[in-house]
Amino acid sequence: MSTTDHIRLLVLQEFRLYAEDKDGAVARIVAATPPGIEPSLPLLTSIDDPRDVATLRALHGGESNEIDVTQHAALGPLVWSWAEPKHYGPRITERSQSPPSHFRLAVTESGINAGSDPTVMLGKGTDNRATGAPIGLVWVGAPIGTHAGLLVLLGSYGKAQLRRDPSGWPLPLSRDLGVRIYQSGT
Repeated sequence: MSTTDHIRLLVLQEFRLYAEDKDGAVARIVAATPPGIEPSLPLLTSIDDPRDVATLRALHGGESNEIDVTQHAALGPLVWSWAEPKHYGPRITERSQSPPSHFRLAVTESGINAGSDPTVMLGKGTDNRATGAPIGLVWVGAPIGTHAGLLVLLGSYGKAQLRRDPSGWPLPLSRDLGVRIYQSGT
């Protein structure tokens, strides 16, 4: 199902916890936030440092991009520091009818975006399904107010890989390029 005509803004909130969310308290607070038109996403945890976490919301026309003060108050005692929320204009927002079971997010402030929307060509999938999981959600956003950066969220089905499994992401390369990678809990 295409939601390109409806999603007007992607809002990324990154924050650092005092301690890793081992008991799931932070994840439960995030999950308890009332969803908007788009279903809520779970807490996303950095694969590099589990104290670095993020939330991502997709907003439609009429939905507020203001910070959820109730959620911030509940998270306050657990959060070391808050980054300024980042806003992204949607470039691709596709999702299936059924919600994915886990999510991976890559965020960077590097790279230059073209001034016009690129043409997206979706090719035929490979017959070798052993190399990946079926994708149920793809959001790609370009930052608002700058020409550099990108946000890519993938939602897939099946069992998630272990939290810090470096075989699934090129960690040394991502650190050198300034890419922050998050995923939902397993």
